[in-house]
Amino acid sequence: MARAVSTKSKMFNTATAGTLGFLMFFPILWILILSFKTEEDAIRAPLEVLFSSDWTTESYGAVQARSDYFKHFMNSVTISVGSTLLGLLIAIPAAWAMAFVPAKRTKDVLMWMLSTKMLPPVGVLIPIYLIFRDFGL
Repeated sequence: MARAVSTKSKMFNTATAGTLGFLMFFPILWILILSFKTEEDAIRAPLEVLFSSDWTTESYGAVQARSDYFKHFMNSVTISVGSTLLGLLIAIPAAWAMAFVPAKRTKDVLMWMLSTKMLPPVGVLIPIYLIFRDFGL
């Protein structure tokens, strides 16, 4: 049975979590606010930035004009959606086969897959580096 927690304790924990969440999110919020200001406004004192000038989208126009940002964005979306669909196309039939038509080595394969999840990612850096080096990548 769970121990009883007082309302005062719940309020304190909620306020603490909210404050910490805001402090972690504040840099992202500040960057978002500055993205709608001019370059001259961005170097002013923080309170001047918030209350002085009008909001503008000229920075977004400059980025689009300089590097065709939308094309790069769509490339990223295409690659991420494509890789997700390819992964699902392979994973769904494999999972179905392992679940409903188990073979002699299915438990071994599942244990191997589970063990790879326990391996820290840094543990595979050297083998991947060696493979890339050997293939000239």
